[in-house]
Amino acid sequence: MEFFTFVLLFLLSCSHDVFSYRITGPTSGVNAQTGERPARRDLRTLQASGAQWDLYIQGVQMFQAANQADLLSWYSVSGIHGRPYRSWDGVNGPYQRGYCTHGSILFPTWHRPYLSLYEQIIWNNTQTIAKQYPTTNRATYQAAADSFRIPYWDWAASAAMPSSLTSSTLTINTPTGSKSVTNPLFRYTFHPTVGAPDFPSGEGFQNAPYTTRSGSAASNLNANAASIHDRTYLLLSRQTSYQPFSNHAYVDSRGNQYDSVEGIHDTIHGLVGGWMGLVPYSAYDPIFWLHHTNVDRLFAIWQALNPGSYGGSQKNTAGTFTIAPGTTETFTTGLTPFHSDAGTALYTSDKVRSTRSFGYTYPEVRDWGLTATQVSANTRAAVKKLYDPNNQFTPRGVSVDKRQGNSDPGKSITIPPSLKNGTARAYREWYANIRVNKFAQQESFFIHMFIGDVPADPATWLQSTPSFVGTFVVFMDNAMNNGQDLKIVGQIPMTRKLVELYNAGTIADLEPRTIRPYLKKNLQWRAQRYDQSEIRLQDLPSLKVFVLSSKVEPPKNKDTDFPTYGDLVPEPAITDGKTGGVPANADAAALAAGNPPA
Repeated sequence: MEFFTFVLLFLLSCSHDVFSYRITGPTSGVNAQTGERPARRDLRTLQASGAQWDLYIQGVQMFQAANQADLLSWYSVSGIHGRPYRSWDGVNGPYQRGYCTHGSILFPTWHRPYLSLYEQIIWNNTQTIAKQYPTTNRATYQAAADSFRIPYWDWAASAAMPSSLTSSTLTINTPTGSKSVTNPLFRYTFHPTVGAPDFPSGEGFQNAPYTTRSGSAASNLNANAASIHDRTYLLLSRQTSYQPFSNHAYVDSRGNQYDSVEGIHDTIHGLVGGWMGLVPYSAYDPIFWLHHTNVDRLFAIWQALNPGSYGGSQKNTAGTFTIAPGTTETFTTGLTPFHSDAGTALYTSDKVRSTRSFGYTYPEVRDWGLTATQVSANTRAAVKKLYDPNNQFTPRGVSVDKRQGNSDPGKSITIPPSLKNGTARAYREWYANIRVNKFAQQESFFIHMFIGDVPADPATWLQSTPSFVGTFVVFMDNAMNNGQDLKIVGQIPMTRKLVELYNAGTIADLEPRTIRPYLKKNLQWRAQRYDQSEIRLQDLPSLKVFVLSSKVEPPKNKDTDFPTYGDLVPEPAITDGKTGGVPANADAAALAAGNPPA
């Protein structure tokens, strides 16, 4: 009897393995021989697609309407990322946090099968919905369903939220005709609302009827549009090593290139705010999925640009639901809870290297019938077209009387007419590097950079403040704030603002001899909570800000080549004497290696 009981308990404990949900992504529209597959498209493009847009909206509605107790419901799938901190698909863990990997080399790779799970569910829904259309247009909708892939929100090209994310209703063509429907991209409505223990009291989300965003999301994004644009271009054109590209964790080996795809991702989470602003709750907001699809797209673009850089290992200080804090992760670490078969096999970073594994691509990285070199060249040209602030900088050391300016992040800052026919020469980029303890506060928070006067009222800092440069967001899981010392890093480019100041006649030229004293006098930073109240810099003892500059050689071909970036040179005197700054006598070699003094 005891033996029988033991066997029964063993079988029950393993029973989930037999029924694990295999994540494949959509399987239609894929040519297995050539690798040709449909592309995920920008949300603004998909909005104009007709049948596919109709199916997408209805597919998300169907997803959100599922019983919240179901494994594949919106509530359950969103809960993988953070709260309610419980097992999904039978993958158990002992730690009170979500499965998501942050501050980790697995950050880009973990989210790839997560997005494919989301995509697979909606794609299945579109297949069902397409069959409900009348015979007169059913073939059109079936073809649209077969090539359907989830869209992305390209906030780097335009940080403004498309109207389809901000309107409460949409008009689409349903199987029974044109209808105004509740917009499932605007928010998720809980059914029923969620209380303890899933959403504990004290965090502001318990029993909420639906997800919300910050009332200042639009102005936050608008203020940071140029910074987000420039950070994205610099990351793609300058960073060639996977580890520092992948995540925001401060480790001795990352060097002084402090920005990362995770760091830029954090900024969007914080600026949108509301549910998006906290790790445990962010995935419930529909905008999360459009945001993360763009993050995956930037990852795929970076992979195409750097096909030989993939892999590595790094300690995950914070850990996850299944990964113990302090674990050294590698590319064979299981991406829990995502199964690659119907049994026990989990995806790993090695298994998710190619988007082909999940049946999709992006417009910039089409790879079938092409060599890796050709794909890289095509991708580089696409990045240049989308994100390069072309002809942004005036050649060094030239005095110009007539100055023009344009702060639109998608356009260049106009070269003065007297220089347009000249030969482009090297210029210098200026950056503010930021390092801080991720758990320095009880919640996520902002660090804003300014060149010039800072308004006394913190509520106005992101409301068209002329001196504002950009925001670094500390995006955290407040449930993990237990005294951990996890330092994270970021970088805010300042060159665009300096060019604007030059074009406005505020500074005489862009020579280092002019810029250094100007930044010494005018560079400032402030810390702020999501509720817009100020955090005293004295209350952030882990904060370190230091400036670096780099000589940049313009590309040989402005349409297809990236600039050549020189070594980053520390400029410690600029932040000397400022709270959170580094002293003028700081070890230059250590700063050059990305290691400011404690």
